[in-house]
Amino acid sequence: MANTKGKNGVDNGEPPSDDVLRAALLSYASLKLSAKQRIQNLADEHQYHIKATKLKELNKQFNIPTVRKPPPVSVATTLICDKLDDDVNKTNGPDAMKTFLALDGYQIPRDTVRQIMKDNAPGTSKQRYPGNKDKIIRTNLTAQGVFQELHCDGHEKLATAALRMGPVGILIYGFRDKASGLLCGLVAVPDARHSAVVGHLYLDLLEEFGVFPMQVTVDGGSETGFIYAIQSAIRTWPVFMALKSVNNIPIENLWKWLVKTIGRNLRDLIEDGKTNGLFNASSELHIHLFHWLWSKIIQIKLDEFKLYWNYHTPRKNPKKVMISGAPPLEIFRNPANYGLEFLGKEIDQDAINALRETIPSSRDEALRWVPQEFDNAAQEAYEQIGSPKLEARRGWVIFGQMAELISWAEEDS
Repeated sequence: MANTKGKNGVDNGEPPSDDVLRAALLSYASLKLSAKQRIQNLADEHQYHIKATKLKELNKQFNIPTVRKPPPVSVATTLICDKLDDDVNKTNGPDAMKTFLALDGYQIPRDTVRQIMKDNAPGTSKQRYPGNKDKIIRTNLTAQGVFQELHCDGHEKLATAALRMGPVGILIYGFRDKASGLLCGLVAVPDARHSAVVGHLYLDLLEEFGVFPMQVTVDGGSETGFIYAIQSAIRTWPVFMALKSVNNIPIENLWKWLVKTIGRNLRDLIEDGKTNGLFNASSELHIHLFHWLWSKIIQIKLDEFKLYWNYHTPRKNPKKVMISGAPPLEIFRNPANYGLEFLGKEIDQDAINALRETIPSSRDEALRWVPQEFDNAAQEAYEQIGSPKLEARRGWVIFGQMAELISWAEEDS
């Protein structure tokens, strides 16, 4: 039998397809893993055993970006300035900017990013300084392993009461693993206070990961009723903990970064519809179209933030008991490398389907934003204008183009 970890000339295992291999190498580059970690991950995840020389060859073959060969300064400046344009409130620092660029496939040294930001957006570092803002007094958190405890919460900074644009608003619900810090789910929903909505989101998470956590921790609220019922059905020991909001720290802490990174920018861009007279709160068409269009735009931004968060490398904090200084996704994938266990328990699809049947409303009903007839009309209008890329800064332009077509369609009918 071949020694799969042997010297040159010995079978090193069957390499994955080029597409899979390139995706893996890009992921490792975005996570800023060392060569040793990349080699180990290829062995663990794809049973492909190589050495440093082969890794270099593959990086060159697939044109994997590296900070040692960044794009020209002129190109880097264009890329960073484009990101600065998206960051309306200028709340993202060099570390966040570097990670966002890496996720787009560009590896640019932090010093270069910092200098370009300083040259093109002077004074913004002072805006980011936290000053004397009030902070919650915290104690050290502890965890034995991944999926030991999953923290859940809703976010309402884009809700109806916050936007004050009539009866429109978009809520967000999130799930975060305590030990790794991994953001497991982040979803724009029509109602984060409805137990059926949250119950279906939790089952979506179990379906995605194929496991369930030892414990779910939430804020006290009726919306978590089905999570409690689901956990009680699949666990036989204490499985659910309801805390005050300020004590549900892992997920509450995340909202601060969500607001800082994309939240303020999104809110300002959404409220342009109010300040510039683009949105009519008394029009049923505008209300439905807002929910149809902006729910999609916000979900795209949430997906981007989720990717950023799971790939970013937080600062090493020697005062923390739990792991710091490593990307959440890397900790989640390789908990043993950080002295952690994987404590999630497998659950099959049949069990998930059976649990979903216990929720009175279907998933489609619970997560529906607009009536089906309007959804069909909006989709047709969107395709008629060429299915443009859904970007927050162009949201109201797309809104106006679609509103004209849907309005015409209603009059024509």
